[in-house]
Amino acid sequence: MTNAQVKSHTVHVDVLMDVMRILFNNEIFFTVEGINEEENTLLVKTSTNAKLTRHKKALENIKTLVSDFGYYRHGSDSGNNVGIDLDDEEE
Repeated sequence: MTNAQVKSHTVHVDVLMDVMRILFNNEIFFTVEGINEEENTLLVKTSTNAKLTRHKKALENIKTLVSDFGYYRHGSDSGNNVGIDLDDEEE
């Protein structure tokens, strides 16, 4: 995939199905890199085409979804890494 953009997202299981729906509906390739049973989160790695607007919008939707959930669950953004992109690299 040219113009590939790879990002990792920490996703809580309570919003996992919503995130999966976004990924499948927008045909975004993803892998699960890890599971944290204590925090009930998954580390999901996505690979998108940086030139496709729908991929950009889908990633923004995912970031907003997990960020809003983190705020709802913890009451603030401080000390909470849910929804933060852990890496941002181009292949």
